[in-house]
Amino acid sequence: MQKLITILLVFIAFSGFAQKHEIVGYAPAFVGKKAELYTYQDYITMTRVKLGEGMVSPEDSLFHIDLNIGTTVKGIIVINKTEAPLYLDPKTSYDIYFPEAEDQPTSFQNRRSEILFFGLDSTDINYRVLQYYQWFDTFVAYYEEQIAGGRFLTYLDTFKLYAQEAYKDVEDEYFITFVRYNIAQMQQTFGGNAKSAKRLETFLNYIQPFPLYYENDQYMKFFRGFYSQNFDDLAPAIEIDVNQAIAQASPTMLMAALKKDLFLANPEIREMVMIDKLGKQFYERNDQKRNILVILDSLTEFAAFPGNRTVAKNVKRYLTSLEPGFPAPTISLVSEKDTSKTISWKKYEGKFVYFNFFETWNDQARTDMRIIAELKKKYGEYVSFLSVCTNENKEDYERYMKENPEYDWDIVYVGSDSHLKSDYRVSIVPAYFLIDQSGFIALAPAPTPSPDGEYESIDKTFFYIKRALSPTHGNHVGDP
Repeated sequence: MQKLITILLVFIAFSGFAQKHEIVGYAPAFVGKKAELYTYQDYITMTRVKLGEGMVSPEDSLFHIDLNIGTTVKGIIVINKTEAPLYLDPKTSYDIYFPEAEDQPTSFQNRRSEILFFGLDSTDINYRVLQYYQWFDTFVAYYEEQIAGGRFLTYLDTFKLYAQEAYKDVEDEYFITFVRYNIAQMQQTFGGNAKSAKRLETFLNYIQPFPLYYENDQYMKFFRGFYSQNFDDLAPAIEIDVNQAIAQASPTMLMAALKKDLFLANPEIREMVMIDKLGKQFYERNDQKRNILVILDSLTEFAAFPGNRTVAKNVKRYLTSLEPGFPAPTISLVSEKDTSKTISWKKYEGKFVYFNFFETWNDQARTDMRIIAELKKKYGEYVSFLSVCTNENKEDYERYMKENPEYDWDIVYVGSDSHLKSDYRVSIVPAYFLIDQSGFIALAPAPTPSPDGEYESIDKTFFYIKRALSPTHGNHVGDP
């Protein structure tokens, strides 16, 4: 109680300063840390885009993030690998408390916390969503015995009628859509769509009468569940046409083939499903990968619906960012040897690059860095080396570099929040990649400097690179 009173007093003291639309957060557990606000660019790839950021002040434990949005969206606040969701209404400010996450199992994902709001208006999306969940929980608790007896769907239908009556005068389209598809998702999960009659009923009630709500998380969760089938699950005649369209790398033919499915009559939905399924089956269709990428590339520019162009770009980026033979995600690093120079893949043009992520506290990474130093002496004429440190604390990195002055290749501190980690899908260090002479992915992941369980290491790869680039080089005792 004392803690809550303290929080309230802080917001009373600072409430007079909120003239612009912003999030004012109280986060005493994260003083000195960066608070970042994201939203989802699309709910197929779950790509996040940053809306703003602010530092948690040491003076008052507050952070401020400016808001400039034109429509209601779901947001995620992230502080020091802890995140919490909220909804954002346009032209609205929020006063919140961002607590530490409760103890959770060790994971490479962010810890989850829950935001506490202050002074929410009863028409705000967060107020309505919280009230809705509380009402649903109360309803379930009241009919607990009947629901436990296997009658959940019956009582869910009753709850649906209550909700329709309760919200009949609410004009907030985002919230009404949220409620409709939250209920629809439960009906779909517990009722199933295996039978064609049930699937048709769901389609007629929830898909056909309504537009595609790209920015509503509950709609998109329901949508992904309804269209969870792959191309292989379509009617045999349609599947044949789909395979022919992919073989021809033709998005027009593929759209025409999918149109024969009753549930894909809507062209916007059909285009979205097409993009989603191309992405999901990319790794299952090894002989058609190139064709799938050609189709996706076309859709990034020429998809009939703007929202689907965004999804196509994100799907293609996800698939190709680490696919051998495709461009490596771009880098733009400031050289610590010469701060006037920027390190990009162009710097290494004409040579392979052994690129690694490390952190100084990690024993394996420290061992590997010592081996990399020897590899550079052995193969430096043929291979360049680039290391990025993702330590949270830069002082530890600087101390480490002073202790190892012999590490004379390109080594750059980027910090734990670097976008490079997500670009290269690095969830654990050390991580290794081999980039070719033109800045394309050669190996992802690449073999490690230390021998693996089968006594293979990157040394063998470097040996063959050296032999290919110097054909007169003969084998010597000790060569792989």
